[in-house]
Amino acid sequence: MKKRALTAAAILAVGGIYWFSAKQTSEVLSQQALDYIPADTVLFSAQLTPFPLVDYLRATSTADAADDPGLAELMAPTSTPAVRFGAFLYKAYLDGMADPAAFIKRTGISPHPRSFFYTLGATPVFRIEMADSQSFWALLDDAEKASGLSHTIGEVAGQKYRIYSLNGLLNDSTAATQTQKLTAAEAGAATTGANKLALLVAERDSMLSISVAPLPADKALLETAFGLTKVSNPISATHELEQMIADYGLLDNSLSFINHQALIRALVHGDNQLGQQLNSLVSEGSAEGQDSEDPFREFRTEECQQELSAIAANWPRTVMGLTAMNIDSQHASIATKLVVESNNGSMMAALQSLRGFLPGYVKEMPDSLMAAGLGLDVVELAPALANIRTELLTPSLQCEPMAALQAQIEQWNPAMLGMATAMADGIKGVGGAVFDYQLDMLDDEPQLKQLDVLLSLSAENPLQLFNMVKPFVPELMQLDLSGGDVDLTSVVPAAFEIQAKLGVRGQHLVVYTGEKSKLAADALGAEKLVSNGLFIMSADYDRMLSPVVTLLQAAGEVLPPELQGKHGQKMQFQMAVDVEEKGPVVRSLVVTKP
Repeated sequence: MKKRALTAAAILAVGGIYWFSAKQTSEVLSQQALDYIPADTVLFSAQLTPFPLVDYLRATSTADAADDPGLAELMAPTSTPAVRFGAFLYKAYLDGMADPAAFIKRTGISPHPRSFFYTLGATPVFRIEMADSQSFWALLDDAEKASGLSHTIGEVAGQKYRIYSLNGLLNDSTAATQTQKLTAAEAGAATTGANKLALLVAERDSMLSISVAPLPADKALLETAFGLTKVSNPISATHELEQMIADYGLLDNSLSFINHQALIRALVHGDNQLGQQLNSLVSEGSAEGQDSEDPFREFRTEECQQELSAIAANWPRTVMGLTAMNIDSQHASIATKLVVESNNGSMMAALQSLRGFLPGYVKEMPDSLMAAGLGLDVVELAPALANIRTELLTPSLQCEPMAALQAQIEQWNPAMLGMATAMADGIKGVGGAVFDYQLDMLDDEPQLKQLDVLLSLSAENPLQLFNMVKPFVPELMQLDLSGGDVDLTSVVPAAFEIQAKLGVRGQHLVVYTGEKSKLAADALGAEKLVSNGLFIMSADYDRMLSPVVTLLQAAGEVLPPELQGKHGQKMQFQMAVDVEEKGPVVRSLVVTKP
């Protein structure tokens, strides 16, 4: 017995050492990649730990994923070579949705890659781990042959890279591939003015780098983009990523953000990398005889620099990341959270006061085909908007563009809204869900055969509210809810042939049409009015589209483009909007199965 215990302990110890070693290796590789990303990058999105790409593609695959109706048009001879090139690569991705293993083999991408997307000023850079870079180069060669777009070879600090002109000036439709060696400056010499944007592709240390930049490309920028030279102010030297993950309860493997402060600094000061690139574009335009007026001049006054920088400090970033991820070959469930960071406590308090009630049946994604709910405390609407208006007008700004915006806001008076919402006092939210429906053909026209729907209005006193509204709607005058649910046959148009009923469940006025909706309405009666959100919506695509597709197929009709590739897609989606102390929040959940 003691030997077995020692053996088990040894196995656990070895396993723990292996896990810790793998985790440390993953963190080291991610840290090295972060050394090439500036702390003031405007855009950032990274998969910091290995992502189960093959399992994800399998779980999200559909049989007709590659049947995108727009591909044929993009790949037609009338399209430019650059468009055909991109369409070929996009089709390779769609083909991979049907056969993930073949996709990995053809592209050479690692089955469990780390990836990084960011900007060096205005220059986008995408880097991803590779398992077989030769397969990727072969894929690009095939794309060239199919599109007529060819490449040239550039070199910087001993690193070779491919150059694909995105305007056709470097294109030679008679040759699939050019192997002529050019420096970045020589490659750019053939282009002038606006005709010099190019796709740049390089591979180093099993890391593929893809960027889009004007030619001639800046040598220092290329060395950073291709992982040759580290930046002087790397994001790895800060604790910002860890802080964002901790602040918003995100998983530590995936993070994205938009840096509002860096964007505003480029606009009003022009002294960061993005600002310097924008300044260069203006200078080049003036040198080439274009309009010499500086488009940033009105934002670079002392007043604008101070005031816009203060606004950016109040709204520093938009942050997004994963809050849950569960992926295997048969299932993918990914939950995300997006936060617009705010340091304006008064504004957040005003927005939070608007939060109303979202019923449980709109939040339970698997129960319905589609559902939506709006939580809004109507009595708080006018005062909250008045407070927001005050915040937007305080202090009085001197920066001319912002002063003009304040003048427009000042003309709007939310007091009128308060008068308009007086009759809706007490309302906390509305919701609706479709639990089932069936279609049939009648006289060659689609008709509803069955409908199971619930609509609800949540209020402090729904019966009193209903009786208040009745005098303004003649069709409702004869309805009396004091004795229980009433039939709405006399109200619903006969053409729909729907047996709808109206009733009250606790603090909720409900309209329902079927068995599932009645069960949900009855359950709603036990729910108390609490402030639990602003908005939520969800959809089960397969169940939602199946009746429509079945009807069209039975009638011998061709599926419209918007349905092609969508039916049979077992995907559930939910999105919710709310306001937290740290800022407005958007949450999403996507569940997919093959």
